[in-house]
Amino acid sequence: MNINILENSQEIFQNAIKEGILSANENDKIYAGNFMYMYSQDGTHYFKHRLTRKYGYNKETILNTCNL
Repeated sequence: MNINILENSQEIFQNAIKEGILSANENDKIYAGNFMYMYSQDGTHYFKHRLTRKYGYNKETILNTCNL
């Protein structure tokens, strides 16, 4: 298990938006501004929802973080 906190979080967010994991649209549930980059593990980037405090790393888990 290799856990890292990468310094290039802007690039990580941009890649997540390009891959459809997060969105640049403020009206979307998965808007990137609602998430914080937390860490990377074995090449997977983990984000935490600002309100629910739940973690997600792909489209399915990110959508689950939005449920209050």
